[in-house]
Amino acid sequence: MRCNEALTRITCSGIVDADDYEEEDKEHLEQLGIATLPVSEIENILLLPSVSRAMAKEESYDGEDLENCLSSLADAVFQEVNSPNKIQEVVVRYCKRRIDRILKEVDLSSAGSAEELKINYHKQTSALDIDSLTEKVTEKIESAIAARDLEKLLAHYDNKGLMALAASHLKSCRLKAFESWLTRTLLKKTSTLVIDAISE
Repeated sequence: MRCNEALTRITCSGIVDADDYEEEDKEHLEQLGIATLPVSEIENILLLPSVSRAMAKEESYDGEDLENCLSSLADAVFQEVNSPNKIQEVVVRYCKRRIDRILKEVDLSSAGSAEELKINYHKQTSALDIDSLTEKVTEKIESAIAARDLEKLLAHYDNKGLMALAASHLKSCRLKAFESWLTRTLLKKTSTLVIDAISE
């Protein structure tokens, strides 16, 4: 649409999950008017310490009770994710996204023979090192767990099940009720504290 501004009054911009974007990818997306979240999926925003703190305050947690609530939530998150099988699931999803992206960018249109086709394909896909990718993302997740770095963990760990932990620890309710509360809060702007934390 930006390339054809004379044809439409509509402009577009967007927000995408961090997923597996490298800094170079993020810079390119930013030039296109697309912001990249600091977390692997948008639901993880609610588990960022600043947002969790705002939600806990909204529930009238204060002082030591507030810190205990946030500490309890962090403990639950790290306990939930700290298993080889669960880390492996995240790593596999990460690698699949990287493979999918590379394959979508493969351009074999210049090949005039089967031999050229084979050479072009191998040239464009040979940079994909699954072992290296696996090691890199596994190390990032494991180091985040070891350091109890929630922000770093949420940047690389995608699991929608973590939302249920936010529901039980911050609102003492089930996921459905939490989602309903969040929807009301965002649509009706009933808590500027929570909205400001999410926006930031």
